[in-house]
Amino acid sequence: MAEKVVIFANPIAGRGKGRVLAEALKARFEAEGWAAYTAYERPGSVSADTLAGVTAAVSIGGDGTLRSVVARVTDGGKHEGPGVVVVPMGTANLMGKHLGVGLSERGLEDRAVGAIRGRKVVRLDVGRVMSNVKGQMSNVGEEHLFLLMVGVGIDGEIVHALDRIRTGPINYLSYIRPAVEAFAGYRFHELEVEVDGRRVWRMGPALVFVGNVPEYGTGFPILPEARSDDGLLDVCVLPTQSATDLVEHAVAAVAGEHYLREGAVYVKGRRVHVTSREPVAVQADGDPAGWTPIEIGLLETRVAFLVPPAG
Repeated sequence: MAEKVVIFANPIAGRGKGRVLAEALKARFEAEGWAAYTAYERPGSVSADTLAGVTAAVSIGGDGTLRSVVARVTDGGKHEGPGVVVVPMGTANLMGKHLGVGLSERGLEDRAVGAIRGRKVVRLDVGRVMSNVKGQMSNVGEEHLFLLMVGVGIDGEIVHALDRIRTGPINYLSYIRPAVEAFAGYRFHELEVEVDGRRVWRMGPALVFVGNVPEYGTGFPILPEARSDDGLLDVCVLPTQSATDLVEHAVAAVAGEHYLREGAVYVKGRRVHVTSREPVAVQADGDPAGWTPIEIGLLETRVAFLVPPAG
């Protein structure tokens, strides 16, 4: 039976290269005798008929695109999916780095064919964050899957601010204006954190990071002990009352010592509950994910990724 592949592509990724790569992959897959389909709209709009019998899905774009693709091909995390091939073309590309998938376009078609034909499967945990804030009607009961990390605090505020002004592709420079605006009037909010029913941080000013992988958009591992297949979430709480504290955390993170600082909390668990005295911005995999209070947990199933034989 011939392979059936659906190529999900963010057409503006890589300044328009996303569409070009998608068409090149489609042509190569068809040359292999496979049935290949391209999807440039939101992954959620792809029909069940198109996905029926799919043996692999390709995600061309950033981590946000990848998360949407995973949500669609796994039916919201209900099963592991057909296997996703990651073609990283975003800003941070954290999952591509985590999987060891090269960013080079040279030989991409061969690597993609090799990944699908070789079926080297890596199964990774997938998390879910549920926000439920009274008064934030667009976010009441809103659910987000995530593969990488959830941030509560200033990074969530920056991501929300960027989302309000972005009109197209972004890069690291795109974060400068929202970061300046966020810092200008930001108050470091009081948060409380429970992990598996045990309170690990009493209500107080802090930043909270919860995730599956060590990598973070800054390039420094915020969750250095995280493993993406251990069935556990890593939780890091950093006491933060001022911009000075934030700078000191950043400097310590460069040396990999931020989670060892006095007052910091680093634990593992499967269920995390973060509350606050007032709504605090949340980001998941670099996209807005509502406001506190939030519940974060792991799904029962893992997601299947296909990597090239050398990946």
